Formats: sequence, C-alpha cells, structure tokens
Amino acid sequence: TGDFTHEEATDLAIVLRVGALPAPVDIIQNLSVGASLGQDSIRQGMTAGIAGTLMVVIFMLIYYRLSGLIANVAMVLNIFFLFVGLAMLGSTLTLPGIAGIVLSIGMAVDANVLIYERMREEFALGKSIKSGIDAGFDKAFWTIVDSQVTTLITALALFLFGTGPIKGFAVTLSLGIMANLFAVLFCSRLAYDYMLARRSLKDLHFLRFLNATNFDFMRIKRITLTISALFVSLGLLATVQIMRGHANLGVDFTGGSLILFKANQAFTLEEVRPILRENGFEGADLQRVVGEDRLIVKIKKSEAVVREQGEAVSAVLTQHLPAKGFILESQSEIGSSISSMLRNTAFKAIVLSILGIVGYLALRFDLRFGVAATLATFHDVLVVLGICWLLNVEITLLIITALLTLAGFSLNDTVVIFDRIREIRNKQGEGDMNTVINVSVNQTLSRSIITVLTVFFTVLALYLFGGAVIHDFAFALLIGMLVGSYSSIFIASPLLTIWPRRGQAQ
Repeated sequence: TGDFTHEEATDLAIVLRVGALPAPVDIIQNLSVGASLGQDSIRQGMTAGIAGTLMVVIFMLIYYRLSGLIANVAMVLNIFFLFVGLAMLGSTLTLPGIAGIVLSIGMAVDANVLIYERMREEFALGKSIKSGIDAGFDKAFWTIVDSQVTTLITALALFLFGTGPIKGFAVTLSLGIMANLFAVLFCSRLAYDYMLARRSLKDLHFLRFLNATNFDFMRIKRITLTISALFVSLGLLATVQIMRGHANLGVDFTGGSLILFKANQAFTLEEVRPILRENGFEGADLQRVVGEDRLIVKIKKSEAVVREQGEAVSAVLTQHLPAKGFILESQSEIGSSISSMLRNTAFKAIVLSILGIVGYLALRFDLRFGVAATLATFHDVLVVLGICWLLNVEITLLIITALLTLAGFSLNDTVVIFDRIREIRNKQGEGDMNTVINVSVNQTLSRSIITVLTVFFTVLALYLFGGAVIHDFAFALLIGMLVGSYSSIFIASPLLTIWPRRGQAQ
C-alpha cells in the first residue's frame, strides 16, 4: 500500500510466516452477490416501497380525510425514525431488509386505524370532538401495544435464530414497530392536541366501509372449524413430507448451490438444459426469471464441503452459449452441516415465537385466550405451509420468515377482537359467550378489514415489484393475511367457547 516502512513490512512478514500453520480450511458456506444484482435489488425494493406507500397514502386520505393526512405524516416520521435507527446501528440493508421496511409501511397506519375507529364509536355516542379524540387514544392504547408486541416477539425470534439477511429483516421490522408506537401514540396525539388548543379543529369526518353489521358468526362455527380441520390436515401432511425431504426444499435446507446468472440476450431453458446435462450437471434445477433474462440454477447436494459450482457452471455456459452473454451475478453454496443447522434454528425460532406469544397473551388476558390465539396461529402457519407445499413453492428460509411474520401479524386482528370481548365482559359480566363474541366481531369487523387492506397494499407491491428473490415470500404473506383474517373470526374466537371459563379475565 506504500504506508509501511521497511521495518514494519519486515515485522509483518515475520508475523504472517509464524502464523502460517499447516491447517486445511474447508469452505462450508459461500455467499456472493454481484454489483448488478445489488443495484437491481435496490431498484426493485424502492419501486415496491414507493408503490406500496402511494397506495396506503391515497387510501388513508380518501377514507379518513384530515385524520388520514395525520396518519400519513406519522407514517413518514416512522420511516424517518426507522432509517435513523438503521444508520445508528450501522446495519447493512439487504433485500429482505427492504421487505421489512415495506411491510412496516403497511403496519404503520394500523395503529391509527384502531384509534380512528374508536373515535368513530365515541362520536356516535354523542361525545364532543375533544372527548371523542381523548377516548379514542385512551381506549385503543393497550390494544395497539398488545398487537405490536406480538409482532415484536416474532421479530425477536427471527433475530436470534436467523441468518444474515433474515436478521436484517428482523431488525428493520423491530425498528419499524418501535418507531410506529412513538409516531402514533405521541406525534399523532400531539397534532390533535395542537389543533384543539388553537380551536382550529371543529369536526372530523370519516367514510364508512361497512354499516353496523349483525352477522351470527357463531352459528356456522361447526362448518368453519370442519373446513379448517381439513386444511390443517393438509398442513400436517406437508410438514411430514417436508421433514422426510419429499418436498421442494431450497438449498438452505438440503445443502448445495443456488446460482444466479444474467444474460445479455433472451434465452430458453431448452437451450440451457441439455448443455448442462451433457457437462455433468444433469441433476440441476433450472428456472428462468420472466422479464429479466435471468437464469437460476439449483444444484441440491448434501456435501459437508461446498465446491466452486458457480464458476464451473459459468465456464460451461460461456463455452457453449457465448452469444447469450451469461454473467454470474450471485451464488449461495451451503454445506450439509450448515443446512442441518438452519433446519434446527428454523424450528427453534418457530417454537420460541409461539411460546412467547402464548405467554404474553396469557399474561395480558388469561390462559385460555393465549391458548386459543396460539391454536389459531398454528392453524394459520399450517394452512399456508400446506398451500405452499401443494403449489410446489420452494421451502426456503424466506418462507419460514414469512410464516413467522404471519404468526405475529395474524395475531393483531385476533388481539383486537379479544380486547373487545374482554371489554364487553368486564362491563356486562358473564352472559352467553356466543353472543359476546358475535357482538365483538361485528363491532370490530370494519377496522379488521381496513387494517388488513393497508398491509395487503404493501405486500401486493412487494409481490408485483419486489423481484424474483422475494416473490415467494410475498406470496406466502398474501395468502397468510387472508387466512389470518379468517382465523381471527372463525377459529380463535369460537375456541373460547370450547374451554370453560374459570374466572373473570383481567
């Protein structure tokens, strides 16, 4: 480098010679990403983020008007605080990390929706503008905290047991949740207090998605529980098949190589497959990324030491298809010891997440609420896993991340309903549980639909614009959000009627 004196260079050479022990080094995991893929990932992540943000912003402005503007400002502050936190931690932003930011954008307005729907109820009782706002924030406070903490527990499990990119997703999601609590409970409240102090806020107007409903959800609980039992059976079958290795497992869990190439010209798999087969890669799985002229090569081999498969495949493609201009963009090579460790850590993350959630809900409500929420969460995870297995979606660490994210997110709606059930029972005493559940679900149905919609917009943006890397991740989340909304109403709540109550919920 030119920065050393002759004496310093001599000392360094001596140290290096002394430290040159005859110990072989075996590579058991190799990850590399090219600059072009990194730029494309940033571009796709930014496109998804902008599209998701615009959809949420427009929806909130149309539906909540002035309050929607306040919610959007709080969301911008949330994103600002999130990036400040990432900068302070010196975090490296990966594509899963960008996905965490986009997901945080959708979740950022959920807390505002809970507050606004509470305000709507208070205004309907004839309260003044100030009293309605105060009651909306006060009554929604613990519901917001409970729903955010359950997601934070799953993010903690991902951080403790995930690999590098998964840790990045967990960090961004955790920071987004904490920033959201501050932006909503403090900054949004400050905006309302400022307008009330200046007497510039005379009235608030919201659109209404649904008028007051009176559906008898409990009347069909036997039908919905039977349907869910069938889907859970499919999920259990998928779990057994995955454990036996009879599923489309990614190299994260089987070991082997995942290699990504970019071509300068359009190509077909029929051109590539025979060339690789003739040159010793007959077991390779090939996938063409539509619209991007990219080729994914998966070589699943359970070997303790990884080999330079990426360079070997690249040499074959360059030699036999030089006109296509294949360029090696990234490769992920995982040995059998690492893939085994990843399987074990994925299982630990799921168990820790579920135990943390059931413990927290049992503490906040009572044990049967925690058990009902946990069973509903297992239902959601198994149903989504079964659908992914049935559609031959590749089971990777990103799919496990989606399942754990779903476990936390699907509980948000469940916690909102449980909180309303507890509130009604504390006011009216015991009474028929089926009636209480029907009233609670009907009262919270509108806000449940809206909170799902806001996150659905951002996940849909990830699915459409996020690129091939997180396509399956976004797909699992899209399916999971629909399943989670269904289970909150038709699974978690009816389960409360099965377990006899032993005392008043706290």
